[in-house]
Amino acid sequence: MKNLPQKLILEVTARCNFHCPFCYCVWHERPELAGDDLPTTEWQAMIEECIYRGVNDFLFTGGEATLRKDIWQLLAFTREKLPKAPIALFTNAANLTEKNIVFCREHAIALATSLQGLKTYAIQTGTRRSYAKLLVTIARAAELQCPFDVSITVTQINKNEIADIFAAAVLSHAKSIQMGPMMLEGRARNLDNWALSWDEWETVKETIRNLPNGGVSYGFVDEMLCDCRPQPSHYIDMYGAKNHKPCPAGKSFGVIGPTGKFRKCLHTIENHEWRM
Repeated sequence: MKNLPQKLILEVTARCNFHCPFCYCVWHERPELAGDDLPTTEWQAMIEECIYRGVNDFLFTGGEATLRKDIWQLLAFTREKLPKAPIALFTNAANLTEKNIVFCREHAIALATSLQGLKTYAIQTGTRRSYAKLLVTIARAAELQCPFDVSITVTQINKNEIADIFAAAVLSHAKSIQMGPMMLEGRARNLDNWALSWDEWETVKETIRNLPNGGVSYGFVDEMLCDCRPQPSHYIDMYGAKNHKPCPAGKSFGVIGPTGKFRKCLHTIENHEWRM
């Protein structure tokens, strides 16, 4: 495999301290796609080769990337190799400290997180945690001039408080907000009872559009299934997008998973050896 997309998502670990029931990570279906964490030197070698092949945009994620003690070393290494390129870290922020946020500001690392509920935060994350610490972290990062992009996954569990969740992100000074319905992938593959109907999703979008302008840009991702893998016919009938657009995976972006193999999409279960 000679060509790589210009943007790569690096899943540097499959480990996570959250247990979100709707997590789309493919190793919940195929454990062999997880594997043990690769050493720092191997990730550095892969990043260097990716840059050599023209990659100039990296998103570090997991699992939970901050469970790797060397994540800051990997980010600094990438920034040194690409002084002006987009580099981002997606994290649940549970382990994030003020020192980490300052590091990201100084190294121009964009931060992104997910706010999955308020009253429903514990069940949405599969933990006993409260949303309060996350909101404080988002707000503090904004004060430190390294604001978070915030994503919100909408399910049957949190849909009734979606306006409050959105408002909380706005009031915490999120840089931007992206919302989408739960995708039936990964741990959520057979969690039909948490999925929204298309009518329910349209109602959620209308609810958000009718809120007062909080001065934060936001957008919607209209996708419940990914066409990068075979889908059951009844899933397509119920959750297939009405205005379907082909997934840009493998062209505008790609994924290197925890085992160091390439996948064209976050949701596909096909691994490819790319260093040949």
